[in-house]
Amino acid sequence: MRADVGGRGWPAAVLGLLLLLAAAAGAGYHRLDVQVIGTDEEQEDYNYFMIARVDDFVFARYHSETQEFRPTQDWVKRALGAGYVREQTQEFRGYAKGSKANVKSWMKLYNQTSGLHIEQVRVGCSLSSDVLGDQKFQYAYDGEDFISFDIQRQTWVAAVPVAFAQKLWWETSKTWTQFVQWYLKEKCLETLKSLLQEGSHPGRRVSPVVSVSRRNGPDGSVSLSCHVRGFYPRPIQVSWVQEGGEILPETFTSGILPTTNDTFYLWTSLELAPTSATRPYACQVEHSSLPETLLTWVPDQMDTPPPGVLATFIVAGGLILVVAILGVVIWRKKSGGITKPSYAPASTEMVPERQPCHQEQQLKTKIVMK
Repeated sequence: MRADVGGRGWPAAVLGLLLLLAAAAGAGYHRLDVQVIGTDEEQEDYNYFMIARVDDFVFARYHSETQEFRPTQDWVKRALGAGYVREQTQEFRGYAKGSKANVKSWMKLYNQTSGLHIEQVRVGCSLSSDVLGDQKFQYAYDGEDFISFDIQRQTWVAAVPVAFAQKLWWETSKTWTQFVQWYLKEKCLETLKSLLQEGSHPGRRVSPVVSVSRRNGPDGSVSLSCHVRGFYPRPIQVSWVQEGGEILPETFTSGILPTTNDTFYLWTSLELAPTSATRPYACQVEHSSLPETLLTWVPDQMDTPPPGVLATFIVAGGLILVVAILGVVIWRKKSGGITKPSYAPASTEMVPERQPCHQEQQLKTKIVMK
């Protein structure tokens, strides 16, 4: 079997070239993205979730259930600093309250009084050859674009007519707008550089753990399985080979799946007729973390997969289910925009006599872009 980023088969030479190009591109271009989702439903607690990435690596999370800003790796904590992590925990608790206020305010704009409603926020910036670019600060409501900040014109852009009231409020009460400008021009770049300079990313390489097993059928047929777990980065080539080097087409492949520790997993199987079952077979793996091609030979007798293989596959499948559920609230973009997530909510109660929102009172608060 052969697998790569898109799940198609590639010759070894082509895969090696792709990995080389990916490494070269990684040295010059990096992106920090933060995505926030807040959901509000009658008689339910407000659910607020943040996930932050550098390129395709998740470096931090926040959830309303834990109310903690949590780096995913020790090196991330070192890069950001323990004080920064504590500060973000406090700040995101405030942002969650602001997000809830946003949803309540926007429900009024749409004359809505009940039901499930969702706010999504995407924030991000990129660094290419030390040049800051592609700064994004965007809001969506119930899966549709709502309002975004235009960094070039330094103004808010309403995506729908009802968002014009929000635009006027933020441009009149300039506190939140000033914060957004500061974040996109300074803090986003500072956070991205801190993570890159720590050195563990993007040069991070984690070698795969490979295990193989066989099951004998009553008719003499044989089913071979190969589990490739815990590798990073994502591109990988996995093939079935028989003695002599001939590459065989797999019967089934799971494709490349994410795991809970920010690595990847893949499972492939090969079904053999009784006439072919007596030959030696191996699972062949090529990955950027390996100094050479790894061959793992299938045992002659029926074997049981190591403990953890099944658990890993179940976890990976569970993640796919979560992604499918979140697809209900997929941001339906009508125009081109960023493809990765980012963060930043502010209270939007748009009545002149209201007190400044939590975010506006803390303009210089240091939030993280994940």
